Amino acid sequence: MTAPLISWLILIGLLPLAIGLTRLMIYLAPKLGLIDTPSERRIHKTVIPRAGGIAVYITAMIGLSLLYLTGHPFSDRIDANWMIHFALASGIIFVIGVIDDRRGMSAWIKLGGQVLAAMVLFLHQRGDAGNIMGFEVPLIVDLGIHVAWTVLLVNAFNLIDGMDGLCAGLGIISLTIISVFIVVTSSVSDAFLAGVMIMALAGFLRYNFPPARIFLGDTGSMLIGFFIASVGASVVSKHTVMAGILLPLLVGGVPLLDVALAIWRRGAKRIAQSKPGQAAIRIFDPDCEHLHHRILGWGFTHRQAVGLIYGIASLISLLALVPVLGGANMTTISAMLLMMLVLIGLRYIAPIEFMASGQGLRAMVRRPRSSRIMVLAYFLYDVTVLSIAAFTATWLVSKSLREDALSETALSSGMIFVFCSIIALRLARAHARRWTRASVHDFAETLLWLYCGIGFSFGLQAMTHADFSYRSAVFHLSAGVIATALILIPRSLGFFLQEGVIDTMHRKRRLTGKRSQRTTILYGAGDLGELFICHLRLSQPEAWAKDHFIGFLDDSEELSGRRMRGFPILGTLNQLPAIVEKTGANSILVTSSVLSAYKRKELSECCEDLDIELRHWQPDLEPGLIRSPDVPIKPEISVPVSPKKNFTAEVQTADLNQPTY
Repeated sequence: MTAPLISWLILIGLLPLAIGLTRLMIYLAPKLGLIDTPSERRIHKTVIPRAGGIAVYITAMIGLSLLYLTGHPFSDRIDANWMIHFALASGIIFVIGVIDDRRGMSAWIKLGGQVLAAMVLFLHQRGDAGNIMGFEVPLIVDLGIHVAWTVLLVNAFNLIDGMDGLCAGLGIISLTIISVFIVVTSSVSDAFLAGVMIMALAGFLRYNFPPARIFLGDTGSMLIGFFIASVGASVVSKHTVMAGILLPLLVGGVPLLDVALAIWRRGAKRIAQSKPGQAAIRIFDPDCEHLHHRILGWGFTHRQAVGLIYGIASLISLLALVPVLGGANMTTISAMLLMMLVLIGLRYIAPIEFMASGQGLRAMVRRPRSSRIMVLAYFLYDVTVLSIAAFTATWLVSKSLREDALSETALSSGMIFVFCSIIALRLARAHARRWTRASVHDFAETLLWLYCGIGFSFGLQAMTHADFSYRSAVFHLSAGVIATALILIPRSLGFFLQEGVIDTMHRKRRLTGKRSQRTTILYGAGDLGELFICHLRLSQPEAWAKDHFIGFLDDSEELSGRRMRGFPILGTLNQLPAIVEKTGANSILVTSSVLSAYKRKELSECCEDLDIELRHWQPDLEPGLIRSPDVPIKPEISVPVSPKKNFTAEVQTADLNQPTY
């Protein structure tokens, strides 16, 4: 028989072998102590074995060994040397996975084992994969890239393994796409390597698809990620630049997205919730907020959630494969479709993650820091960027006038520019302001002083050289533009980050509000309406959880169709019946302080006819008196201080439960 026929027979035979070994592990796992007990973050409700990774590993190693021993024609990159290194490296992954499944293991020890396995496999292709987009990189950089990519993919599949059939199914999808890529661009014989793992996972999936009778465990999930990283680095990365760029999307789009969101979410929570004297939230701590948990929270069943993630992973992988199959001309189409998926993801996923981690970002930008440290940090930063601006402007002027950029005149001009600008910034107190609470006046005053310093530098240099030269004017203009951008970026970043997080959390209330008790229309798009939106954005998410705000009503017809603070102005009071019929609104919250008695009566009658709730929001802005200067407080008398009134509580208890007219 020919070698390809033998290889096909081996692959076909691996499927029943994987099924048999999986059934055997279902029986042996409890005896080996490899069981998964239910907990708060677990989806399953009964004790289930988690030895499926052992069956997958044994099946894969038997398949690879048979392919090699029967004379399968491997390529020059997949040979006996690769087999030896892969067996050693995968053995390390297997051992740490079994130990972790059996009795648990420190996250750092497990990470160290993954790094060691990646380094062992790197020895097979040392110095051979150090080419990125046509540029040779040093060996140490090559090693770092290989280890980082392998460890990232291993942990991506490990983290995504939280639902029946999910990790194994995603592994099959990724390996299938890799097989197609290998067939199109490489030796067809190398595709049998991916086929071995596909068959091993297919046999296991027979008992892992919802409802699962056995789990992969960390042994299997880490092995899938390691195998994909190993085969991908060996047979994919050397072909085309496009393959190297699209490889992360092609082999692990959904798992990599999930691990990125997990790092973002846990890092933000660490900042927001960690307090002195308490154990800090760690990045490696497990939680129940992964992508599959989110989808289950939307009301999907296990099978529906798994099918949805399968579809997303398949679509992303196919879009990444389009340029490889159709050539560079298809890259634009693939990029456009991927961009559409990104926009959809931002619509449904990003607000959820901002809701979960927005408090962390707010705590980060609001956290007070030492005045001296911040003044020193801003001062050093300004000196650095002003020097960069002066050097860049000198280089641009010298290129345009064909002068020496390192001449004595150019260097003295740059030093005078930096000195005068930094003195101006000191006079503007640009290093002592709290920029996360800055106003337009703060930015305007800082820029005004900066331009005064630049103008003084220009005048000083003109007097020094006794000539208002064209070169000096162009230099100061160019350096001023560059310095303005570099100085404003860090000072405005905290402000915009804070506002963006608050606004995103506010919009999240609108997204989840479809399940709220009230679908509410705001009446009055004036100053009080804007004040309410500001109050809403700064309130805790739970304060208005019962309301889903859909837009404004306003008496001014000219405002209809416009938007205010992200909310549409739906129309006037006369259009309320049509708006209620279209949107299903069942509540109106009045945010206007200029309603006439006639308009109040008309609004009340209209709400009564439509059988919708009418409420009124009016903030209490009167200052509360704690003590009078005319009445001294005796030291021995304790005076209780009344808590500051909370707008939300006032609205919900006093103003909102009963109409005010």
